[in-house]
Amino acid sequence: MITLRQIEAFRAVMISGTVTQAASMLFVSQPAVSRILGDLEREVGFKLFTRANRQLIPTDEARALYDEVERAFIGLQQIDQSAASIRQYRGGLFRLITIPSLASTIMADLIARFVERYPDIMVSLEIRPSQRVFEWIVSQQCDMGLASTPTDSTSVVTRPIAIANAVCVLPEGHSLTRKKTIRPKDLAGLPFISYKSDAAFRHKVDEIFAQSAVVRDMKLEARTTEGICGLVSAGLGVSVVAPVVSTEPFPGGLAFRAFQPAIPQELTLIYSAAKSLSRLSVQFIDVVEEYMAEIRPAPVAKGGVGLIPYGAPGTEAGRRRPGSK
Repeated sequence: MITLRQIEAFRAVMISGTVTQAASMLFVSQPAVSRILGDLEREVGFKLFTRANRQLIPTDEARALYDEVERAFIGLQQIDQSAASIRQYRGGLFRLITIPSLASTIMADLIARFVERYPDIMVSLEIRPSQRVFEWIVSQQCDMGLASTPTDSTSVVTRPIAIANAVCVLPEGHSLTRKKTIRPKDLAGLPFISYKSDAAFRHKVDEIFAQSAVVRDMKLEARTTEGICGLVSAGLGVSVVAPVVSTEPFPGGLAFRAFQPAIPQELTLIYSAAKSLSRLSVQFIDVVEEYMAEIRPAPVAKGGVGLIPYGAPGTEAGRRRPGSK
């Protein structure tokens, strides 16, 4: 008989894409999760996952089982809502995932264009940290992702669409706003707001300050760019943040300045290498390319950060072919 613990372990692996993350979610060891999954496979009589590059790829049977498991978890009311959505949107379901800093900016614009062009399609948007975006695409829980964290994994295809450099963010009126470019030595001894220690971008910033032998006053950290900017706006410190990827000025109370040495960040579409692009994915890529073609490069300025689309004349990004890995 299938046990609740087996279902919990299966669901955790489907959500996270790895045994390591699943074990963390369930507060058990990795061997324990592997053992529970093995017991479940013997109980149901079919294989649930295949392993590729340290990632677990769910089989078709696993995805079918996961649908039933989710129904048991989300409750009767949400099942009714899902059924209503399926009845209403018969053109298909397109599952997107992105990071918090893109959810209300570029991704919102892209979804608006997509649903205007394809009104019969239901769009589901997940918002997760960068590493989770990668994991959800590998496990095929989402069809396409938009993120700024590069990966060399052969499990996914990355399609660069734009590039921007990290910037220094300061409270409006700060003495350093007189400078056009901020360098590590300018921030020596100042209260500095960092990303959480498990963020890949945090390590890039820390490495630059270590190489410059500059010591910061590190007392605050936040998970997202929005969280950091909120703390800076409150006058609690300064920071170096991943590009604020938006075509609109950022809210007031902040001043952005170029930061050197440059920390370039690519904005990329991410999708699974394990299956062919769906019709909806191709249609979404068309919308993305049209949208990016309309954006013009803009320099870092007070209240906003420039975004350079791939293909922009006279830029390094413009000399690279979009769609390359």
